[in-house]
Amino acid sequence: MKQTEREEHTPAKDLLTIEQMKEAWLRSKPVEFGDPVLVHTQLPLRATFFPLGFPVSVATNAKAVLDAAHASWRCFARRFDTVPIRLQVTVVEDGSRTCPPIPVCRMRDHIVTNIADGDNFAVSDLSKLSATIWVTAAAVRHRDYFRYFFLESTAMACISASYATAIHAACVALDDEAILLCGESGAGKTTLSYACARAGWTYVTDDGSYLVHGETGRLVAGNCHQVRFRPSAEALFPHLHGHEVMQRAGVGKPSIELPIDAGGAIRTSATAMVRYMVFLKRNVDREELMPFPREVGRMYLWQRVHCMPYETGRHLEAMDALLDVKIFELRYNTLEWAIARLTQLVREGR
Repeated sequence: MKQTEREEHTPAKDLLTIEQMKEAWLRSKPVEFGDPVLVHTQLPLRATFFPLGFPVSVATNAKAVLDAAHASWRCFARRFDTVPIRLQVTVVEDGSRTCPPIPVCRMRDHIVTNIADGDNFAVSDLSKLSATIWVTAAAVRHRDYFRYFFLESTAMACISASYATAIHAACVALDDEAILLCGESGAGKTTLSYACARAGWTYVTDDGSYLVHGETGRLVAGNCHQVRFRPSAEALFPHLHGHEVMQRAGVGKPSIELPIDAGGAIRTSATAMVRYMVFLKRNVDREELMPFPREVGRMYLWQRVHCMPYETGRHLEAMDALLDVKIFELRYNTLEWAIARLTQLVREGR
């Protein structure tokens, strides 16, 4: 990662008065004009990262921003030859130590705004694969908050606008055949994907899968480097006991974040070819695997797609190609039964 070493937090400066300009002229002094909107702020620190394998160029005036990007994306290598997404992140020192509020996200056509308050916000132009982020030093000091709500969300919005279709699903693979585990929050996507991985499956991601455009074979990319659990997962996986329970992004719901080391006991892959989609429903009267309506699956996928109007066709095409796989609903109570039934599905096709 190449970067320059200079860091500056340029303060806003009021416009010069006529008297100040006149005095400078009379004394032949150099004039430094005011910059109340920080239009001349320099962003001398630069580095390129590869979330999910896509290049993202970050320019900023604060080393802490590059450190945060490194923490989020250091494990990813370049996989896709796409035009880099450009993030310009300007940090302003306001003297506060307080974490800003949770941002509100809105989208219209190709413009996405993510606004926490008047000093902490992001504006993304999806048509140009670029975003401008303005944050306070306090926001960056709350690193999890900054990473989750500004850095990662902005980059992923650009990636999912043009290069991939985002799917609310976990992904695991057995014998090189991947299953997307879909369902509502609380259906067990994370716990089942992790349990499968501990049982010898390949782990791809816990709840954010990205169907890559322009690839044959329904290629999905995901973050295979971590798993985020609800604290209740300790009852299913006792070895989680003792891990820190934190608020997601410092302000969200409690979670346990477990890093997955490449080359460790769990086999991982950053990508996989999808063979099946399985919708999860647990706490049922009867455990079974049964067919699931394709059109309901299509609605599930489409509801979470946020794209530019002229990119709609590309996302629909990608979704329809994905929906050519066999789709099931897995009704289950225990992880052991669910893993065994999914194993049978992959190896016997039923």
